[in-house]
Amino acid sequence: MKESKMKVVMASAAVFAVTALLGYAASTGAEKKDSSQKSSESTVSTNENGSVSRTFTEMTVSTNGNMVTEHRRETRTTLDADGNMLATTTSEYAQSYPVGSESFTTPVRGDADGTVDRAASDSFMGLKFGEAFGDGETKFMNDSDEPTLLRAAFTPKKALAGFDDYYVYVTPKTKKVVKVYACAKEAVDPGTSWRRHYLIEALEKKYQTWARPRSWCRPVYTFDIGSGRYVTACLAGSSRDYETVLVGWDDALLTTAADETEEIRQEARKQALEKRRSRVSDAADAF
Repeated sequence: MKESKMKVVMASAAVFAVTALLGYAASTGAEKKDSSQKSSESTVSTNENGSVSRTFTEMTVSTNGNMVTEHRRETRTTLDADGNMLATTTSEYAQSYPVGSESFTTPVRGDADGTVDRAASDSFMGLKFGEAFGDGETKFMNDSDEPTLLRAAFTPKKALAGFDDYYVYVTPKTKKVVKVYACAKEAVDPGTSWRRHYLIEALEKKYQTWARPRSWCRPVYTFDIGSGRYVTACLAGSSRDYETVLVGWDDALLTTAADETEEIRQEARKQALEKRRSRVSDAADAF
């Protein structure tokens, strides 16, 4: 009886040992198959107004089975010329894709050698920020949403697939390009779910900067393209008239537009005052 129990115990121990060995082998194989890599990058740039922007980006790339997951965390700090902190923001972004798929791997705001391509930020949809737009036949309109700018429709040299209308907003006196819009009445490629939208990848490639999510409930992203210029992409539910809207703008030129608008208002007030004085003088003479 004791000998029989001993055989059962020995057999159970053998089964347990084989099971443990198989479990160890499986876990070892999984460890070999799964991997994770971390990297970080820091950039410093000086803006035209003298402020300094510092960006610190942490990136983790993990492989689990046949899927790759990228996670980025970016912290941006802006300091004035005296070193005082003006603003600080943090954004995070993650994406997953099958092993072997192409991923966006170019450096944040820089070429392969780390230098920054400033020329890329000069334009959007083929129009250069700060350049005069239009001729004597261009029809400019007022826009209640942009009271310091004038709007005109235009046709880009190379249109975007799926987009219907293009608008340029200019300063009211000098007609310098301040904002450029590309609008689509239907959502462009709405089926994209497990990968970044191709428009986001294209903008990242063009301006060499990461997309920053701006809303928890809508697909809205902002790109800091440098030199005080930005691009925002709303992929769906953008407005009453359009589903997908891309817009690029220059912050300094928005200030210029506000200054020109104030000059126009002051001139209008001056002319109104002179006209009133003239009418009062004519009426006094008539009496």
